[in-house]
Amino acid sequence: MAEKGDFALLSKNSYRLHELKRENWSSLQPASDAGNKVAIAFVDGGNSEMIKTPAAEIHRIRTAVAITSGKKLALARQKEGYAIIRTLVNDAGGDGKLLYEARFFDSNLDGGMLDGDTLEFQYGELAASGNGATALGKAAEIIRKLAELAAARWAAQKLGNSGSIVVLDGTLETFGSKEQKGMELLKAEAAAKGMHLGAVAKTCSLLTGSGSPLIAAAEAASIGRTGFIAVAEGMAERHMAQIAVARLNSSATHLFRIECGSDMGNFAAALAAQSNDLAFPGYPYGLIMADRFARISESETELTKAKMAATADEELKGLISQAKALDAHSILDSM
Repeated sequence: MAEKGDFALLSKNSYRLHELKRENWSSLQPASDAGNKVAIAFVDGGNSEMIKTPAAEIHRIRTAVAITSGKKLALARQKEGYAIIRTLVNDAGGDGKLLYEARFFDSNLDGGMLDGDTLEFQYGELAASGNGATALGKAAEIIRKLAELAAARWAAQKLGNSGSIVVLDGTLETFGSKEQKGMELLKAEAAAKGMHLGAVAKTCSLLTGSGSPLIAAAEAASIGRTGFIAVAEGMAERHMAQIAVARLNSSATHLFRIECGSDMGNFAAALAAQSNDLAFPGYPYGLIMADRFARISESETELTKAKMAATADEELKGLISQAKALDAHSILDSM
């Protein structure tokens, strides 16, 4: 008797759902010699808060691209810059409407949505951050995402080969018009060159209809096998993707949510061919490297803060002074 499965807790209006049962687990097909040599660009990003005041924040934004050819790292590239994000009060209508403006400096980040000196956000774009971040912090997260999408476009142009793959850290889902436009530009670039686009999420907070974590439900369906289980197919413009959960190596203790535009079987097989690193079996080597190059460590952040304070101009000195309005709690914590 077939074991009854469960479904991901996603909107049926936006997704076509697949039952999470053992019979639906798909084994990985061994990659061909050509498949083992496919070029894959892995893209990740990081950001770190440098200065935080009630009205402005400065964030350091970094992107990394790690291109692999087969199981070898062929190229690694890192770009970064700074964004100062300010709160503006538009009182022209007497309603004190809040706007947010980001200005970039000391930046060599890729263009795309970040072209120009400034980027504006409406309050509605930032109000529902969902993770406790301030509106200013949410703006920084969106800027980092736009920078990652721009870096992925650069990677697609660099690879330029039909059948190659660009893999984002996270998902292919977009939030808001800016992210959606950035994703559309990336998809158009990939489609023009006959390339595939996918994503691997480090974490997954999705639940199933029974209240279980999605990863746990997929783990139960896998009964320890390598492969993947189809979870859903996105039908809304903001998330047109095939979604699955995969175990990419027989020694892996972690399963990951993976997404692609089409052909999940070949995409999962290409990832599995790169997921035998002894340090983290079951996670693609290229993403390990992209994460390493994109990560901004606490020591880097503290060193940058010290340099900023030592070389501050009048504008920066003013922000450092304003930051004291928020640091009393941290002083008490350290006592």
